[in-house]
Amino acid sequence: MVDTRRPVLCGWVDAVLREQLGRGERKSVSGSSSVPQKSNLKPTNSIYWQQNFEERMRGHGQIRDAVKYGAVTAGWGDQGGDDRPLEWVRVDDVELLASLLGIATNATQLQVAQKNLEAWTDAYPRLIEVLKAWERLRRVRGLAPDSWRSWRDALRVLDAVVAMPGEDQVIRVLSGRLFSDTKRIEKLLPQLDVLSGEGLSSRPRGKWEVLRTLGLVKQPMPLLIAGTGKILMHEGPDCTIVHPYVGVAPRSVRGLEATPSWVLSIENLTTFHLAAEALKCREDGLVVFTGGMPSPAWVTGFRSLTGSLPTTAVFYHWGDIDVGGFRIAARLQEVALPEGVSLQPWLMDVTKCGRGNAVSESIGDAMRAAAVRVGWSELGELPSLALEQEQIELKLPESQ
Repeated sequence: MVDTRRPVLCGWVDAVLREQLGRGERKSVSGSSSVPQKSNLKPTNSIYWQQNFEERMRGHGQIRDAVKYGAVTAGWGDQGGDDRPLEWVRVDDVELLASLLGIATNATQLQVAQKNLEAWTDAYPRLIEVLKAWERLRRVRGLAPDSWRSWRDALRVLDAVVAMPGEDQVIRVLSGRLFSDTKRIEKLLPQLDVLSGEGLSSRPRGKWEVLRTLGLVKQPMPLLIAGTGKILMHEGPDCTIVHPYVGVAPRSVRGLEATPSWVLSIENLTTFHLAAEALKCREDGLVVFTGGMPSPAWVTGFRSLTGSLPTTAVFYHWGDIDVGGFRIAARLQEVALPEGVSLQPWLMDVTKCGRGNAVSESIGDAMRAAAVRVGWSELGELPSLALEQEQIELKLPESQ
Protein backbone atom coordinates (compact mmCIF):
# COMPACT_ATOMS: atom_id res chain seq x y z
CA MET A 1 0.00 0.00 0.00
CA VAL A 2 1.30 3.43 -0.92
CA ASP A 3 2.33 5.56 2.05
CA THR A 4 0.45 8.81 1.49
CA ARG A 5 2.79 10.59 3.92
CA ARG A 6 5.85 10.20 1.72
CA PRO A 7 7.00 13.31 -0.13
CA VAL A 8 6.08 13.66 -3.78
CA LEU A 9 9.25 13.04 -5.72
CA CYS A 10 10.35 14.95 -8.76
CA GLY A 11 9.51 13.06 -11.92
CA TRP A 12 13.14 12.50 -12.83
CA VAL A 13 14.06 11.38 -9.32
CA ASP A 14 11.18 8.91 -9.26
CA ALA A 15 12.27 7.53 -12.65
CA VAL A 16 15.90 7.12 -11.59
CA LEU A 17 15.00 5.45 -8.29
CA ARG A 18 12.56 3.05 -9.98
CA GLU A 19 15.24 2.14 -12.51
CA GLN A 20 17.58 1.35 -9.65
CA LEU A 21 14.94 -0.67 -7.83
CA GLY A 22 14.51 -2.81 -10.95
CA ARG A 23 18.25 -3.33 -11.29
CA GLY A 24 18.54 -4.22 -7.62
CA GLU A 25 15.76 -6.77 -7.88
CA ARG A 26 17.27 -8.36 -10.98
CA LYS A 27 20.62 -8.70 -9.22
CA SER A 28 18.88 -10.30 -6.26
CA VAL A 29 17.11 -12.83 -8.50
CA SER A 30 20.25 -13.67 -10.46
CA GLY A 31 22.17 -14.36 -7.26
CA SER A 32 25.08 -12.25 -8.48
CA SER A 33 27.36 -10.83 -5.82
CA SER A 34 28.29 -7.82 -7.95
CA VAL A 35 26.73 -4.44 -7.30
CA PRO A 36 23.94 -3.26 -9.60
CA GLN A 37 24.84 -0.99 -12.49
CA LYS A 38 24.69 2.71 -11.73
CA SER A 39 22.22 5.08 -13.34
CA ASN A 40 24.68 7.26 -15.23
CA LEU A 41 23.44 10.87 -15.27
CA LYS A 42 26.55 12.53 -16.71
CA PRO A 43 25.58 12.42 -20.41
CA THR A 44 23.93 15.62 -21.57
CA ASN A 45 21.00 13.64 -22.99
CA SER A 46 20.26 11.93 -19.66
CA ILE A 47 16.96 12.54 -17.86
CA TYR A 48 18.87 14.64 -15.32
CA TRP A 49 20.14 17.19 -17.83
CA GLN A 50 16.75 17.39 -19.50
CA GLN A 51 15.49 19.23 -16.41
CA ASN A 52 15.81 22.96 -15.78
CA PHE A 53 18.08 24.24 -13.03
CA GLU A 54 15.34 24.58 -10.42
CA GLU A 55 14.07 21.05 -10.99
CA ARG A 56 17.57 19.61 -10.74
CA MET A 57 18.18 21.47 -7.47
CA ARG A 58 14.86 20.30 -6.03
CA GLY A 59 15.74 16.73 -6.93
CA HIS A 60 19.19 17.05 -5.34
CA GLY A 61 17.60 17.32 -1.92
CA GLN A 62 15.47 14.26 -2.52
CA ILE A 63 18.48 12.23 -3.64
CA ARG A 64 20.41 13.30 -0.54
CA ASP A 65 17.46 12.25 1.63
CA ALA A 66 17.44 8.85 -0.10
CA VAL A 67 21.16 8.49 0.63
CA LYS A 68 20.61 9.37 4.31
CA TYR A 69 17.76 6.86 4.40
CA GLY A 70 20.20 4.17 3.30
CA ALA A 71 18.32 3.35 0.11
CA VAL A 72 20.92 4.49 -2.45
CA THR A 73 24.40 5.83 -2.86
CA ALA A 74 25.15 8.74 -5.18
CA GLY A 75 28.10 10.38 -6.84
CA TRP A 76 28.51 14.13 -7.39
CA GLY A 77 30.72 16.21 -9.66
CA ASP A 78 34.02 17.62 -8.40
CA GLN A 79 33.17 21.17 -9.44
CA GLY A 80 30.31 23.50 -8.54
CA GLY A 81 30.28 23.78 -4.78
CA ASP A 82 26.83 23.27 -3.28
CA ASP A 83 25.37 23.22 -6.76
CA ARG A 84 27.68 20.57 -8.14
CA PRO A 85 25.88 18.22 -10.49
CA LEU A 86 24.69 14.71 -9.72
CA GLU A 87 26.63 12.13 -11.76
CA TRP A 88 25.26 8.72 -10.78
CA VAL A 89 22.89 6.87 -8.47
CA ARG A 90 23.00 3.22 -7.37
CA VAL A 91 20.68 1.19 -5.18
CA ASP A 92 22.07 0.28 -1.80
CA ASP A 93 19.10 -1.47 -0.15
CA VAL A 94 16.23 -2.77 -2.28
CA GLU A 95 13.71 -2.97 0.56
CA LEU A 96 14.47 0.53 1.80
CA LEU A 97 14.29 1.93 -1.72
CA ALA A 98 10.90 0.27 -2.31
CA SER A 99 9.69 1.71 0.99
CA LEU A 100 10.89 5.17 -0.01
CA LEU A 101 9.00 4.86 -3.32
CA GLY A 102 5.92 3.63 -1.52
CA ILE A 103 5.71 0.39 -3.50
CA ALA A 104 6.16 -3.30 -2.71
CA THR A 105 9.12 -5.22 -4.08
CA ASN A 106 8.52 -8.06 -6.48
CA ALA A 107 9.55 -10.46 -3.71
CA THR A 108 6.90 -9.04 -1.38
CA GLN A 109 4.22 -9.12 -4.07
CA LEU A 110 5.20 -12.69 -4.95
CA GLN A 111 4.92 -13.79 -1.33
CA VAL A 112 1.39 -12.38 -1.14
CA ALA A 113 0.45 -14.02 -4.45
CA GLN A 114 1.84 -17.40 -3.40
CA LYS A 115 -0.08 -17.32 -0.13
CA ASN A 116 -3.39 -16.43 -1.77
CA LEU A 117 -3.05 -18.89 -4.66
CA GLU A 118 -1.56 -21.77 -2.68
CA ALA A 119 -4.85 -23.70 -2.56
CA TRP A 120 -4.74 -24.24 -6.35
CA THR A 121 -1.08 -25.12 -6.99
CA ASP A 122 -1.59 -28.89 -6.77
CA ALA A 123 -4.56 -28.92 -9.15
CA TYR A 124 -3.24 -26.53 -11.82
CA PRO A 125 0.36 -27.09 -13.01
CA ARG A 126 0.29 -23.95 -15.16
CA LEU A 127 -0.17 -21.89 -12.00
CA ILE A 128 3.19 -23.13 -10.74
CA GLU A 129 4.73 -21.98 -14.03
CA VAL A 130 3.17 -18.55 -13.54
CA LEU A 131 4.57 -18.24 -10.01
CA LYS A 132 8.03 -19.32 -11.17
CA ALA A 133 7.93 -16.75 -13.96
CA TRP A 134 7.06 -14.03 -11.45
CA GLU A 135 9.91 -15.19 -9.24
CA ARG A 136 12.24 -14.57 -12.19
CA LEU A 137 10.75 -11.05 -12.59
CA ARG A 138 8.95 -12.09 -15.77
CA ARG A 139 5.45 -10.85 -16.40
CA VAL A 140 2.87 -13.31 -17.69
CA ARG A 141 0.72 -11.79 -20.43
CA GLY A 142 1.87 -8.42 -19.12
CA LEU A 143 0.75 -9.22 -15.55
CA ALA A 144 2.91 -9.07 -12.43
CA PRO A 145 2.35 -10.72 -9.01
CA ASP A 146 0.13 -7.86 -7.85
CA SER A 147 -2.49 -9.16 -10.30
CA TRP A 148 -3.02 -12.31 -8.20
CA ARG A 149 -6.71 -11.51 -7.54
CA SER A 150 -7.53 -11.89 -11.23
CA TRP A 151 -5.70 -15.23 -11.31
CA ARG A 152 -7.66 -16.35 -8.26
CA ASP A 153 -10.90 -15.46 -10.04
CA ALA A 154 -9.80 -17.42 -13.12
CA LEU A 155 -9.04 -20.42 -10.92
CA ARG A 156 -12.52 -20.22 -9.44
CA VAL A 157 -13.90 -20.38 -12.98
CA LEU A 158 -11.80 -23.45 -13.72
CA ASP A 159 -13.02 -25.08 -10.52
CA ALA A 160 -16.62 -24.51 -11.65
CA VAL A 161 -15.82 -26.06 -15.04
CA VAL A 162 -14.14 -29.10 -13.49
CA ALA A 163 -17.16 -29.63 -11.24
CA MET A 164 -19.36 -30.24 -14.33
CA PRO A 165 -17.24 -32.38 -16.71
CA GLY A 166 -18.59 -32.93 -20.19
CA GLU A 167 -21.13 -30.12 -19.88
CA ASP A 168 -21.37 -26.56 -21.16
CA GLN A 169 -22.23 -23.58 -19.00
CA VAL A 170 -23.64 -20.25 -20.14
CA ILE A 171 -20.78 -17.86 -19.53
CA ARG A 172 -22.69 -14.84 -18.25
CA VAL A 173 -24.91 -16.94 -16.01
CA LEU A 174 -21.87 -18.58 -14.43
CA SER A 175 -20.09 -15.23 -14.19
CA GLY A 176 -23.05 -13.68 -12.38
CA ARG A 177 -23.22 -16.61 -9.99
CA LEU A 178 -19.51 -16.59 -9.16
CA PHE A 179 -18.78 -12.86 -9.11
CA SER A 180 -22.11 -11.00 -9.14
CA ASP A 181 -20.80 -9.57 -12.41
CA THR A 182 -22.04 -11.16 -15.63
CA LYS A 183 -19.04 -9.94 -17.64
CA ARG A 184 -16.25 -10.75 -15.19
CA ILE A 185 -15.24 -14.05 -16.82
CA GLU A 186 -14.78 -12.33 -20.20
CA LYS A 187 -12.22 -10.04 -18.55
CA LEU A 188 -10.17 -13.05 -17.45
CA LEU A 189 -9.25 -14.38 -20.90
CA PRO A 190 -5.43 -14.03 -20.55
CA GLN A 191 -5.48 -15.86 -17.23
CA LEU A 192 -7.85 -18.59 -18.44
CA ASP A 193 -5.81 -19.04 -21.61
CA VAL A 194 -2.57 -19.51 -19.69
CA LEU A 195 -3.99 -21.75 -16.97
CA SER A 196 -5.78 -24.08 -19.40
CA GLY A 197 -3.35 -23.85 -22.31
CA GLU A 198 -0.22 -25.58 -23.54
CA GLY A 199 2.30 -23.43 -21.68
CA LEU A 200 3.36 -19.86 -20.96
CA SER A 201 5.20 -19.55 -24.26
CA SER A 202 2.33 -20.85 -26.42
CA ARG A 203 0.65 -18.46 -28.82
CA PRO A 204 -2.45 -16.80 -27.26
CA ARG A 205 -5.72 -18.34 -28.37
CA GLY A 206 -8.79 -16.46 -29.51
CA LYS A 207 -11.58 -15.60 -27.10
CA TRP A 208 -14.03 -18.32 -28.09
CA GLU A 209 -11.31 -20.88 -28.62
CA VAL A 210 -10.45 -20.51 -24.94
CA LEU A 211 -14.01 -20.28 -23.66
CA ARG A 212 -15.56 -23.06 -25.75
CA THR A 213 -12.72 -25.43 -24.92
CA LEU A 214 -13.61 -24.90 -21.27
CA GLY A 215 -17.33 -25.33 -21.95
CA LEU A 216 -18.24 -21.68 -21.52
CA VAL A 217 -20.76 -20.69 -24.19
CA LYS A 218 -23.08 -17.80 -25.03
CA GLN A 219 -26.02 -20.19 -24.96
CA PRO A 220 -26.44 -23.96 -25.19
CA MET A 221 -25.82 -25.08 -28.76
CA PRO A 222 -27.40 -28.02 -30.58
CA LEU A 223 -25.42 -30.70 -32.33
CA LEU A 224 -26.12 -30.07 -36.04
CA ILE A 225 -26.03 -33.23 -38.15
CA ALA A 226 -26.58 -33.85 -41.87
CA GLY A 227 -26.90 -37.26 -43.50
CA THR A 228 -29.29 -40.19 -43.37
CA GLY A 229 -30.33 -42.49 -40.55
CA LYS A 230 -31.75 -42.09 -37.10
CA ILE A 231 -30.23 -40.44 -34.03
CA LEU A 232 -30.89 -42.57 -30.95
CA MET A 233 -31.92 -40.44 -27.97
CA HIS A 234 -31.70 -40.99 -24.22
CA GLU A 235 -35.17 -39.51 -23.66
CA GLY A 236 -38.16 -39.21 -25.95
CA PRO A 237 -38.50 -40.58 -29.49
CA ASP A 238 -35.46 -41.18 -31.65
CA CYS A 239 -34.77 -38.47 -34.24
CA THR A 240 -34.72 -39.15 -37.97
CA ILE A 241 -32.11 -37.07 -39.81
CA VAL A 242 -34.10 -35.06 -42.32
CA HIS A 243 -32.72 -33.01 -45.18
CA PRO A 244 -30.82 -30.74 -44.98
CA TYR A 245 -29.96 -31.36 -41.31
CA VAL A 246 -31.28 -31.70 -37.75
CA GLY A 247 -30.19 -30.21 -34.44
CA VAL A 248 -30.35 -32.07 -31.13
CA ALA A 249 -29.10 -31.44 -27.61
CA PRO A 250 -25.67 -33.11 -27.38
CA ARG A 251 -26.33 -34.66 -23.98
CA SER A 252 -29.49 -36.37 -25.30
CA VAL A 253 -27.64 -38.41 -27.94
CA ARG A 254 -26.95 -42.08 -27.23
CA GLY A 255 -26.08 -43.41 -30.68
CA LEU A 256 -26.74 -43.56 -34.41
CA GLU A 257 -28.79 -46.02 -36.40
CA ALA A 258 -26.85 -45.79 -39.67
CA THR A 259 -23.57 -47.01 -41.17
CA PRO A 260 -21.92 -44.09 -42.99
CA SER A 261 -18.57 -44.91 -44.55
CA TRP A 262 -17.22 -41.47 -43.65
CA VAL A 263 -17.82 -38.66 -41.13
CA LEU A 264 -16.85 -35.08 -41.91
CA SER A 265 -16.68 -32.45 -39.15
CA ILE A 266 -16.84 -28.86 -40.39
CA GLU A 267 -15.69 -25.75 -38.51
CA ASN A 268 -17.81 -22.97 -40.04
CA LEU A 269 -21.60 -22.71 -40.29
CA THR A 270 -21.77 -21.40 -43.87
CA THR A 271 -19.73 -24.32 -45.17
CA PHE A 272 -21.77 -26.77 -43.10
CA HIS A 273 -24.98 -25.52 -44.72
CA LEU A 274 -23.48 -25.95 -48.20
CA ALA A 275 -22.23 -29.44 -47.36
CA ALA A 276 -25.60 -30.43 -45.87
CA GLU A 277 -27.35 -29.37 -49.07
CA ALA A 278 -24.80 -31.20 -51.21
CA LEU A 279 -25.31 -34.40 -49.23
CA LYS A 280 -28.88 -34.78 -50.52
CA CYS A 281 -29.66 -38.24 -51.92
CA ARG A 282 -26.40 -39.62 -50.54
CA GLU A 283 -26.42 -42.20 -47.77
CA ASP A 284 -22.70 -42.81 -47.43
CA GLY A 285 -21.67 -39.87 -45.27
CA LEU A 286 -22.36 -37.87 -42.15
CA VAL A 287 -21.55 -34.15 -41.78
CA VAL A 288 -21.38 -32.54 -38.33
CA PHE A 289 -20.92 -28.84 -37.47
CA THR A 290 -18.34 -28.22 -34.71
CA GLY A 291 -19.34 -24.60 -34.03
CA GLY A 292 -15.71 -23.52 -34.10
CA MET A 293 -13.75 -25.02 -31.23
CA PRO A 294 -15.79 -28.01 -29.96
CA SER A 295 -17.06 -27.61 -26.40
CA PRO A 296 -17.17 -30.42 -23.81
CA ALA A 297 -20.91 -30.95 -24.40
CA TRP A 298 -20.34 -31.15 -28.16
CA VAL A 299 -17.56 -33.69 -27.61
CA THR A 300 -19.84 -35.81 -25.41
CA GLY A 301 -22.60 -35.76 -28.02
CA PHE A 302 -20.25 -36.48 -30.94
CA ARG A 303 -18.66 -39.43 -29.16
CA SER A 304 -22.10 -40.86 -28.39
CA LEU A 305 -23.18 -40.33 -31.99
CA THR A 306 -20.17 -41.98 -33.62
CA GLY A 307 -18.90 -44.38 -30.98
CA SER A 308 -20.63 -47.46 -32.41
CA LEU A 309 -19.84 -46.85 -36.09
CA PRO A 310 -17.98 -49.58 -37.97
CA THR A 311 -14.21 -49.45 -37.58
CA THR A 312 -13.98 -48.95 -41.34
CA ALA A 313 -15.61 -45.50 -41.13
CA VAL A 314 -13.16 -42.74 -42.01
CA PHE A 315 -13.20 -39.49 -40.00
CA TYR A 316 -12.28 -36.23 -41.73
CA HIS A 317 -12.08 -32.62 -40.54
CA TRP A 318 -12.44 -29.53 -42.71
CA GLY A 319 -11.63 -26.20 -41.15
CA ASP A 320 -9.91 -22.93 -41.86
CA ILE A 321 -6.29 -23.26 -42.89
CA ASP A 322 -5.00 -21.22 -39.97
CA VAL A 323 -3.83 -21.74 -36.39
CA GLY A 324 -7.37 -22.04 -35.05
CA GLY A 325 -8.41 -24.52 -37.72
CA PHE A 326 -5.53 -26.87 -36.95
CA ARG A 327 -6.02 -26.46 -33.20
CA ILE A 328 -9.66 -27.50 -33.61
CA ALA A 329 -8.51 -30.59 -35.48
CA ALA A 330 -6.00 -31.37 -32.74
CA ARG A 331 -8.70 -31.16 -30.09
CA LEU A 332 -10.97 -33.44 -32.11
CA GLN A 333 -8.20 -35.99 -32.43
CA GLU A 334 -7.38 -35.84 -28.73
CA VAL A 335 -10.83 -35.98 -27.16
CA ALA A 336 -13.65 -36.58 -29.65
CA LEU A 337 -12.84 -39.57 -31.84
CA PRO A 338 -13.53 -43.24 -31.13
CA GLU A 339 -10.65 -45.23 -29.69
CA GLY A 340 -7.92 -45.96 -32.21
CA VAL A 341 -9.31 -43.73 -34.96
CA SER A 342 -7.07 -41.22 -36.73
CA LEU A 343 -8.55 -37.98 -38.01
CA GLN A 344 -7.81 -37.18 -41.65
CA PRO A 345 -7.50 -33.65 -43.13
CA TRP A 346 -10.08 -32.61 -45.73
CA LEU A 347 -9.18 -29.76 -48.11
CA MET A 348 -6.72 -28.36 -45.56
CA ASP A 349 -3.54 -28.56 -47.66
CA VAL A 350 -3.06 -24.99 -48.87
CA THR A 351 -0.54 -26.13 -51.49
CA LYS A 352 -3.37 -27.90 -53.33
CA CYS A 353 -5.58 -24.80 -53.29
CA GLY A 354 -3.11 -22.76 -55.29
CA ARG A 355 -3.60 -19.65 -53.18
CA GLY A 356 -3.57 -18.27 -49.66
CA ASN A 357 -2.88 -15.18 -47.57
CA ALA A 358 0.67 -14.72 -46.32
CA VAL A 359 1.11 -14.83 -42.54
CA SER A 360 4.15 -14.26 -40.36
CA GLU A 361 6.62 -17.08 -39.97
CA SER A 362 5.72 -17.37 -36.26
CA ILE A 363 2.07 -17.92 -37.16
CA GLY A 364 3.15 -20.37 -39.83
CA ASP A 365 5.19 -22.24 -37.21
CA ALA A 366 2.16 -22.40 -34.92
CA MET A 367 0.01 -23.75 -37.78
CA ARG A 368 2.53 -26.43 -38.65
CA ALA A 369 2.98 -27.41 -34.99
CA ALA A 370 -0.78 -27.81 -34.57
CA ALA A 371 -0.98 -29.91 -37.75
CA VAL A 372 1.75 -32.20 -36.47
CA ARG A 373 -0.07 -32.41 -33.13
CA VAL A 374 -3.09 -33.86 -34.97
CA GLY A 375 -0.81 -36.43 -36.57
CA TRP A 376 -0.81 -34.78 -39.97
CA SER A 377 2.94 -34.98 -40.50
CA GLU A 378 2.44 -34.49 -44.23
CA LEU A 379 1.21 -30.96 -43.45
CA GLY A 380 4.16 -30.20 -41.20
CA GLU A 381 5.96 -28.47 -44.09
CA LEU A 382 3.13 -26.18 -45.14
CA PRO A 383 4.10 -22.68 -46.35
CA SER A 384 3.14 -19.74 -44.15
CA LEU A 385 -0.19 -19.19 -45.89
CA ALA A 386 -3.70 -19.07 -44.44
CA LEU A 387 -7.06 -19.54 -46.12
CA GLU A 388 -10.62 -19.51 -44.81
CA GLN A 389 -12.60 -22.59 -45.74
CA GLU A 390 -15.35 -20.47 -47.33
CA GLN A 391 -12.79 -19.60 -50.02
CA ILE A 392 -12.34 -23.26 -50.93
CA GLU A 393 -14.68 -24.95 -53.40
CA LEU A 394 -16.97 -27.46 -51.73
CA LYS A 395 -16.19 -31.10 -52.26
CA LEU A 396 -17.41 -34.07 -50.23
CA PRO A 397 -15.52 -37.30 -49.57
CA GLU A 398 -16.31 -40.38 -51.63
CA SER A 399 -17.27 -43.78 -50.24
CA GLN A 400 -14.32 -45.97 -49.32
